[in-house]
Amino acid sequence: MRILVPSDGSEHSEHVIRHAIQFARHLDNPEVRVLYVIDTTELEEFGRVDAIVLEREGYSSSLFDPERIKKLLNRKAEATLTYIKREIEATPQIVGATKVEFSIRGGEPSEEILRESESYNADLIIMGSLRLGGRLALGSTADRVIRGARIPVMVIGPRSEFCDIRKILVPVDRSDSSWAAVRLAAYFAKRLDVSLRLLHVVNEPAIRYFSSLSGLGDDEKEKLISEYVSAAEEYLKKLSSMDELKDVRVETMVATGDPTKEILREVQEGGCQMVVMGTRGKGHLGRFLIGSVTGGVISQANRPVVVVKG
Repeated sequence: MRILVPSDGSEHSEHVIRHAIQFARHLDNPEVRVLYVIDTTELEEFGRVDAIVLEREGYSSSLFDPERIKKLLNRKAEATLTYIKREIEATPQIVGATKVEFSIRGGEPSEEILRESESYNADLIIMGSLRLGGRLALGSTADRVIRGARIPVMVIGPRSEFCDIRKILVPVDRSDSSWAAVRLAAYFAKRLDVSLRLLHVVNEPAIRYFSSLSGLGDDEKEKLISEYVSAAEEYLKKLSSMDELKDVRVETMVATGDPTKEILREVQEGGCQMVVMGTRGKGHLGRFLIGSVTGGVISQANRPVVVVKG
């Protein structure tokens, strides 16, 4: 498996790189490419504006020459990757048989990450996100990569704790992406020799709200929620019978409540060290859930979250 790990030179990205290499060594034919992206998107405009200001103040307009700054940034990138390479070589126990290489690109970060993933023929992207809060920031690098990538993306947020994986949580709905998420989680489970927990959250607040709009009474709402729970249990039973889950230890669970809160609760209380979940769900009420739920889980989870498209 080929894994692309973008880096911006931050301390957090260094932690992500080490985690990615440790994770990769358990997979088939592991290869990791660390990509340092030099963000050059603002350099041209920066140079034009500063040339005017500098000349007005009597300084040379070449002081902040974009090409000069690009060279300086490239040297910084090379120095950073050299340092990371030495750190990795100093701890061979985390590398194992994993092939590790390094690359530098310049441009808009998300675009360069996606280009590199295509040219490298990557199977997975593992990247950090420094976003804190209730949602994954729209327009952030991680958000744009998730939206544009054709392959799964593991996002490691600022709260993520690095520990040995013993159980993987797989939140599911009735979308194609849920099936894809289960297949990938099953592969990880077999390679890591860990168990899976399939979780379906019945969105009780949404059901009550739309039921009220339809004029249903309290008893009818409770009956409807109960029917949703029964349908979810049947769905999990069907998922559990997938051929890909043969020889995998699988637990199933149905919860009711706010999907993001229930997923995060299960991460905390269920002893799960990784989350694998789909995006762009199309199940009943799914269009209201998947985007916001995925973003909320990524931003608030203290474990790595792998996002899979159907």
